Amino acid sequence: MSEQKTKLQKYSAPALEKGLDILEFLSLSDVSPTLSQLAQGIGRSKNEIFRMMIVLEERGYIERQEGDLFKLTGKLALLGGDRTDNGKLAELAEPYMNRLAEEIELSNHLWVPNGKKELIVVNSVSSSQNYGVTVQVGYTTPVFPTSVGACFLSDFAREHDRLTFLRSIVPGESEDALQEFSDQAAICAEQNYISLSSPESNAISEISTPIRHGADQSVIASLTIPHFASALIDNRREFVIDALRATAAQLQTSIATRMPLPRTPWHQLA
Repeated sequence: MSEQKTKLQKYSAPALEKGLDILEFLSLSDVSPTLSQLAQGIGRSKNEIFRMMIVLEERGYIERQEGDLFKLTGKLALLGGDRTDNGKLAELAEPYMNRLAEEIELSNHLWVPNGKKELIVVNSVSSSQNYGVTVQVGYTTPVFPTSVGACFLSDFAREHDRLTFLRSIVPGESEDALQEFSDQAAICAEQNYISLSSPESNAISEISTPIRHGADQSVIASLTIPHFASALIDNRREFVIDALRATAAQLQTSIATRMPLPRTPWHQLA
């Protein structure tokens, strides 16, 4: 007589099991496997897991590297960690970021403060195109002299306050450079976006818009679109900027209703 099945044994979810097999295998791999190596490692065929790999990649759990090698992103760690404000913000932003990437066919990423001198990516959505600029979750950049930093600096309404703060975080920097960056922050406050060259490469430009929250509408995050400088983006520039600002406005509305508690102003962080 066969043993009676337990409640857990009665039910199965083959697609979920495949997805978990993939994630567990990648988490234990010291190197990034190919699709064939991954399939062999979990005892399945490439055809069995191909569609699952596409979904995991689109949802940001895995990423495809050069040579069609696969690795985990930092998203699992983000979801599995403490339910911090940044984690909640990243989750709230994801559907808006996905729609933006589909609309403009460019990647975008969400920055939050990592102290008062530095900013960190907490969510990133890749472009649907075969090429583009993608920044990974966990990547950091200084406030000065980046487009995302200008978004946060736009929190200061007065030029004196902007310059005083900049002198405190980049002591020794020339006054001309600080003044120019302060002026960029003022432009960002006026037009609700700013476009600057990436400090990593002059060939890459970054269009950023602030995400504001609370009664004082302080900047708590910034949504950024990085792109290669080209005639193609120049022809679509206004369309991309309008889509970015519209997405930011929608995200702000969601944050206002789902994250009502005030946050410590970024310039008061350690």
